[in-house]
Amino acid sequence: METTDQAPAKSRRTGPLVSSTGQVLVRPVTFQFALDPTVDQRVLFAKSAGARRVAFNHHVGRVKENLDRREREKDLPYGPRLPGLSWSAISFINEMNAWKNGQLDSSPQNDDGTRGLHWRHEIPSDVFECASVDAAQALANWSDSKRGTRKGVPVGFPRFAAKGRVTPSFRLRNRANPGETQSIRFTDPTHLRLPKIGEVKVFGPTRRVRRMIGLGRFHIHSATITLRGGRWICSLNGVAAKFHHERRRPKDRHATTVGIDRGITALAVCADAQGQLLAVFEGVNELRHAHEQLVRAQKTLARATPGSKGRSRAKSRLNKLHRRVANQRRHHAHQVSSWVMKNCGSVVLEDLNVAGMVKNHHLARAISDAAMGEVGRQIHYKAPWYGVNVTVADRFFASSKICSGCGAKKDRLDLSTRVYACEHCDLVIDRDHNAGVNLARWTPALVST
Repeated sequence: METTDQAPAKSRRTGPLVSSTGQVLVRPVTFQFALDPTVDQRVLFAKSAGARRVAFNHHVGRVKENLDRREREKDLPYGPRLPGLSWSAISFINEMNAWKNGQLDSSPQNDDGTRGLHWRHEIPSDVFECASVDAAQALANWSDSKRGTRKGVPVGFPRFAAKGRVTPSFRLRNRANPGETQSIRFTDPTHLRLPKIGEVKVFGPTRRVRRMIGLGRFHIHSATITLRGGRWICSLNGVAAKFHHERRRPKDRHATTVGIDRGITALAVCADAQGQLLAVFEGVNELRHAHEQLVRAQKTLARATPGSKGRSRAKSRLNKLHRRVANQRRHHAHQVSSWVMKNCGSVVLEDLNVAGMVKNHHLARAISDAAMGEVGRQIHYKAPWYGVNVTVADRFFASSKICSGCGAKKDRLDLSTRVYACEHCDLVIDRDHNAGVNLARWTPALVST
């Protein structure tokens, strides 16, 4: 599956990466594969995820202690002041290497008198370094949020990664340049080699990715291993070449701008400014369909004896159900975004406040199941690949309340009203179809009043 769930590791290069075959790699992509590790590899995965938590918590704890001490020293009339800590990724990496190798006074002391993490050689060194980079980024996000220079919702001070409350995950980097022997590579159609871990069996077809790597059209920057729904997933993050121009700009695209209205009853309704209905994608109801099964599985898990084999089987069954629902929801979102990329040249999306919408307890489950935010995210990251122009309408543009026939606006329109009936021009039209037409006609000059 080709996604952009995670950005590739940052590079010091100033220009685009060029492969050994002369391909210019500028398109950030991620390919995800389910893994089938051996028992020993599962243990190593769990240890690596734990090492990532240790490194992340170590940096967050150091910074928190330093900030607390400096805050207490503000009121002292005299005396030396504690200097601040550097939050750069390089500083964190150097400090972590010295700490885990026993070169600092603060390094943990073992029973035999030695210092450092005695199990550090069992874990790939990239796990500690990538965790240090993640901690530095989390602190930078918090600092930028305090200053008001960070886009998006404000974020607080990084929380400690508690076992059982965070998703087990770790990252490995591919240090080789294009044309060299890659430390992360496919050794055959069913096995992926990871540094320090060795060959891991992969589920699903890998031919597409292997061909892109062989032709120099894809270079792996890193591999992120994550435990999701009881199964280890590998995300290969890297950069790829642009699509072929015939795929990038299909000839049979719709000529005019298309408005896309996202909702619960219909996941997406696509219409143009002339009122033509182009496509309707049914709403996602995977969670509602699996609700009874999830309730039974949750009850079975709650009644099982902690530590027993029955509890392990019940937990595995519950994770499998959640994984199936998530995969089906993601599949529907990819169907919508792929259709938009291949059939539209210019689209207008509504600016939905999904985080605020889920606060409505009567609709929270339906809104979460609809994956409206995921559809918008996929359209935004796929648009540069296909040369599609994406415009986001003003959040307060009343696309559902405005009549697409005469432009009159209703003062009130309940969510239960699925058919729009205009009192001025007697237009009767589906509510989502009407909103899609209004979105296709939207311009920055149109602001809801």
